[in-house]
Amino acid sequence: MKKKRSLAYLLVKTHIRFWVNGIFYRHFYALDKQNIPQDGTPTLLAMNHQNALNDALGVLLSFNDRKPHFIARADAFDINPLFSKFLYWVGLLPAFRMQYKSGSALDKNSSTFEISEQSLLDGDSILIFPEAGHQTIHWLGFFSLGYTRMAFQAAEKSGFEKDIFILPAINHYSKYNGLKNDMLVRYGTPISTKPWFELYKSRPRTACRQVNRLVRAQLRSMMLDVQDLPNYDDIDFIRTNQWGDDFARQKGLNPNYLPDKLTSDKELVKQLAENHTDYRPVRAYREALEKHRFEDRQVLRKSSLVGTFLRALLLVVLAPLGLLATWPSHLLWYIPIKFNKLDILMQATFQLAMDVLLLVPLSFVITWVVTGLLTTWWIGLIHALLIPALCVFEWHYCQLLQRTWKDIRFRCTDTSFLHPLREKASAAIFLK
Repeated sequence: MKKKRSLAYLLVKTHIRFWVNGIFYRHFYALDKQNIPQDGTPTLLAMNHQNALNDALGVLLSFNDRKPHFIARADAFDINPLFSKFLYWVGLLPAFRMQYKSGSALDKNSSTFEISEQSLLDGDSILIFPEAGHQTIHWLGFFSLGYTRMAFQAAEKSGFEKDIFILPAINHYSKYNGLKNDMLVRYGTPISTKPWFELYKSRPRTACRQVNRLVRAQLRSMMLDVQDLPNYDDIDFIRTNQWGDDFARQKGLNPNYLPDKLTSDKELVKQLAENHTDYRPVRAYREALEKHRFEDRQVLRKSSLVGTFLRALLLVVLAPLGLLATWPSHLLWYIPIKFNKLDILMQATFQLAMDVLLLVPLSFVITWVVTGLLTTWWIGLIHALLIPALCVFEWHYCQLLQRTWKDIRFRCTDTSFLHPLREKASAAIFLK
């Protein structure tokens, strides 16, 4: 039976959907949603963990008919008491790990598991990340068996009358950080735990391991799982530059369409491994670019003098609007990034959470009031309503400014040494 969601919850979700789908990300793809069991079916979603809170938001926004619950790292609940209450309200529950307060809070996990197991029996959907911590690379880490135990223990509470389904799901990003990137969520085939009930009664760990093996196999088949970790940076460099785009086009795929790019990148990584690629020339070229802060696109196709001049002229013409849009754009885009004590993916999560829950509403009120006092209330309201458009404009303006300055610097530098390095890298990358 479908549960009615409160008006407040629906309004907050609409607000989050607008800023996540419409502003932060350029495109959001929710694939194979037909695999999601109908509402009221006890469903435990097992997902790879690539981008902290943003992973959970992808699931939240791809569900239209239910309020999923999420198992999240406990330290997210320590940021602020009010924020902690909000996390509980939107459906998050804390998971305590050994690193959290020296393991002194691990006993609290039993409460989280009991609540989650009862929610499953009530027909809810629970999202859990078996890797526990999020990854900073496209790689599937070690799985804890806690999520399989949760499914079987929920079934056990029902006297093994209720079937608990485990739904493998993956997320994928064109880039982890920054704005106007692409985000993807894909759902696999639900796995019924019922065939393992008898085995679980006598050999619970064996049952958990067998189910975990199936879940993990599905996740690996759907996601980009780069196992060659010593050469990861070089592999990532290849797939995110022209070599990766050309490889996709050779396969009849569109490198600008994230589902196609994911398919292409998986095949590319596989071929690189099968070819026993020598990454030393690639590494030399990559490190040379990083040292001089240039990009592969500049070496491949040097920007024309006319094109660079026209972009610079456009920047001058749009400068007044760019100056106007600094408020509140720079408050939203750059202030949260200054919290360098957080790891790189928690920075992205912190930025999104801080903006959507605090800075966007605050900047709306301030803009309306200040502009209204200087002009009229309705002009202030229009200015406030234009905040999303101004923020997107300012992001693109700053990106154009950075690209133009980089191209000017490239033209004024002797970069002839980069071309032989690129040729050697290309020769080392043999792709069919």
